[in-house]
Amino acid sequence: MSHFKLSEISAIGYVVGLEGERIRINLHEGLQGRLASHREGVSSVTQPGDLIGFDSGNILVIARVTDMAFVEADKAHKANVGTSDLTDIPLRQIIAYAIGFVKRESDGYIFISEDWRLPALGSSAVPLTSEFLNTIYSIDKDELGKAIELGLDSRTKTVKIFASVDKLLTRHLAVLGSTGYGKSNFNALLTRKVAEKYPNSRVVIFDINGEYSQAFTGIPNVKHTILGEGRIDEVLKKPQEKGELYSEEYYCYKKISYQSLGFAGLIKLLRPSDKTQLPALRNALSAINRTHFRGNNIYLQNNDGERFSLYDDCRDTDQNKLAEWLNLLRRRRLIRTDVWPPFKSLANLVAEFGCVAAERQGGSKRDAFGFSNVLPLVKIIQQLAEDVRFKSVVDLDGGDDLADGGIHWETAMRNEVDYFFGKEKGEENNWNVHIVNMKNLAQDHAPMLLSALLEMFAEVLFTRGQERSYPTVLLLEEAHHYLRDPYAEIDSQVKAYERLAKEGRKFKCSLIVSTQRPSELSPTVLAMCSNWFSLRLTNERDLQALRYAMESGNEQILKQISGLPRGDAVAFGSAFNLPVRVSIYQAKPGPKSSDAVFSEEWR
Repeated sequence: MSHFKLSEISAIGYVVGLEGERIRINLHEGLQGRLASHREGVSSVTQPGDLIGFDSGNILVIARVTDMAFVEADKAHKANVGTSDLTDIPLRQIIAYAIGFVKRESDGYIFISEDWRLPALGSSAVPLTSEFLNTIYSIDKDELGKAIELGLDSRTKTVKIFASVDKLLTRHLAVLGSTGYGKSNFNALLTRKVAEKYPNSRVVIFDINGEYSQAFTGIPNVKHTILGEGRIDEVLKKPQEKGELYSEEYYCYKKISYQSLGFAGLIKLLRPSDKTQLPALRNALSAINRTHFRGNNIYLQNNDGERFSLYDDCRDTDQNKLAEWLNLLRRRRLIRTDVWPPFKSLANLVAEFGCVAAERQGGSKRDAFGFSNVLPLVKIIQQLAEDVRFKSVVDLDGGDDLADGGIHWETAMRNEVDYFFGKEKGEENNWNVHIVNMKNLAQDHAPMLLSALLEMFAEVLFTRGQERSYPTVLLLEEAHHYLRDPYAEIDSQVKAYERLAKEGRKFKCSLIVSTQRPSELSPTVLAMCSNWFSLRLTNERDLQALRYAMESGNEQILKQISGLPRGDAVAFGSAFNLPVRVSIYQAKPGPKSSDAVFSEEWR
């Protein structure tokens, strides 16, 4: 024991059995009727889940306690009136399983997480000092400079829990927990600490409920954008200069132009059926730069100045020439427009591409059956174009200059990605944290629009390539609303969020996926997360999703998760030596997510 300087710590027992991976320990006689605990910087061994050490010569084997029991239960009730004979107290045993070992290096100790090292029979069992607990729970010495302090070990309240930023964020992080148990507090704590430690960081927060603005008060280079239109009577302060400390009164309103969502984003937004509606919509999006408008008239124009009006119904006006004009449109033989047409023009294009049919005698006609196939999509476009809630967030009027050279979609997307997600590597970006406040989004529009924004970002990110990409973290709050297809479980269209989860790491994009319903999240996204912070979860479907997705999970961990108090989490993954229960620090200032105090409000 002298090798690890354990001589001053009393052994509490000795190994009496090795049954596969199970280690059976007998407690010494003096501990047979009471809890085996120590004070002054030595951890307790009082209940399942505690850690215990075994002196094994040149290493200290570390094990986690799973069971504690009396061996001779029938003696527990033996009558001994007026005596304190210890021989009548039943033998106390502990069952544990190895999780790794501590070994000495020239400048201290290191912990190695390997469960195949077992102690020898008769090895002394000892509780662990704070020094050893810090070695077990902490990170490698060369990672300490990159570390973020997240909280304290819940069992001892003395060991600080750190995580390396590189290991924590490189391969995505899942933050899970029922409502009211501290997800927003942890997200605010982590992202603020990152922004404070790294002056060139880049974090984008999808703030679904508008709760994060106050959590970044007092740090520089924070941009706060509220999606939608501001009130006419509202007086806004000027945008902050780079380096200026942020406060809540600095924010701006912004509407997203529909064209900036791009091909993939608009397809995600409008959800066409694959067989009939998707081809018509793709043709419509390809033809948008040759679609002219004047008032309510949507038309095409050839080099001779002739015009052909497009309709969003199945009327017979000029229908014998429809196929001819659409063929010229596909072949790019018609006059380009200089400005983006309004969003509603997509309804006319989809209707015409979807209903055109050839006549036997030559020419063409609008076929009622073909029109019935695309009519639901036409109605969706029309409804969105007239929806006041949608128009307040998305600019549907068009009118902006339309780039030449066939890069109109790419230019519109790139400008919006630069604003929301930051510019490419090498270009100056005047913010480190961008809070995208989505409190004005209607609940039924939020999943569609957020998915479309991720599609837009993914397309630009993968086009930039690895060399021009800048390390960016996306905090996705309430991710179960939009990291899935809410309308169909089976969808042949490629989902950008799954591609971001699978390939985003290569393009320096990391996701913090925060949700209270992991069972409703895309299994692909969940499986790509290599670090997990699980606050309390009680729903069996959510626990089952966690059980399937996590590599290092077991029933012991899952049982802990269902009974965690507020503010406690079980953390595990590549950033941690072993699963650890953490009491997360309170973020100061925190997000606006505290519970209502009914007794105070109603008094």
